[in-house]
Amino acid sequence: MSEKSKAAFVDYTEPSASSAAPPSFNQATQSGPPPLFRSRFASITRNELDRIRLINFSETEMAAIHEVVRANWERGIDKVQPYEESREFKLKGYAWGYDMNGNEDALRLVLRILEAMYSMGWVLYSAIEVTKRVSTKDALVFRKQDHVPPPCEWINVSFHGGDKLKILNSPPENLVAEIIQTFITEIQRHEVTTERTKIKFKGFPWRPTGHDGVGTQLKLLALLEVIERHGFTLYARIGARYSDETSESNVLVFQRRRDWMPGAPLWHR
Repeated sequence: MSEKSKAAFVDYTEPSASSAAPPSFNQATQSGPPPLFRSRFASITRNELDRIRLINFSETEMAAIHEVVRANWERGIDKVQPYEESREFKLKGYAWGYDMNGNEDALRLVLRILEAMYSMGWVLYSAIEVTKRVSTKDALVFRKQDHVPPPCEWINVSFHGGDKLKILNSPPENLVAEIIQTFITEIQRHEVTTERTKIKFKGFPWRPTGHDGVGTQLKLLALLEVIERHGFTLYARIGARYSDETSESNVLVFQRRRDWMPGAPLWHR
């Protein structure tokens, strides 16, 4: 064979068994640096008497929140406008004015917003108030999760006028019955409907003086124990302080996983 013919051939040898096989896709991806984790936060604030401001949401998310507000505030939305680096909804009527008996429409609106945000993967990080103004309301700060959390049932419990307790969003009948039974000797009157329960206590347990503060705490602890026995855990505490410097609003929001069964352990965030 001529030298020219030999040049046309290239020696080929089978790879030995000891040669390293190419890495699999999983190996190749796992060998690189881990993906950078980055939290995304956004907030919703209640401003003046009739404003809602959305901060750091996408246009799609703001449109979804707009629909929740439109559907759950019967008086409607007056206008939508930019406000500095936020989007502002001006409501018709005064959702955030002080009501010693609790504005049920406003309480339900906030609950529906929390519920909708949760179903979108926006879980409440904290209700935060840092301005220290005389009249102020907690900002609702949310963190975006990569996955949608499990579906839940929701109720809120609010304290009004120094002597009233209100439970909204169709609380379970057995929960309501046990709460009433727990405080039966301390209740002046109560009203129960499918949608909500109102209880008026004797005296003013939410405005304690002196040693009465211990009694207030015992009532609160007993209430929390009953609520947790029925599968509900605290999701948020939302507060507001008003310009007369004495009036406040405190709302506790509870959630219960839809697949919860009596006796099952509770899912705490």
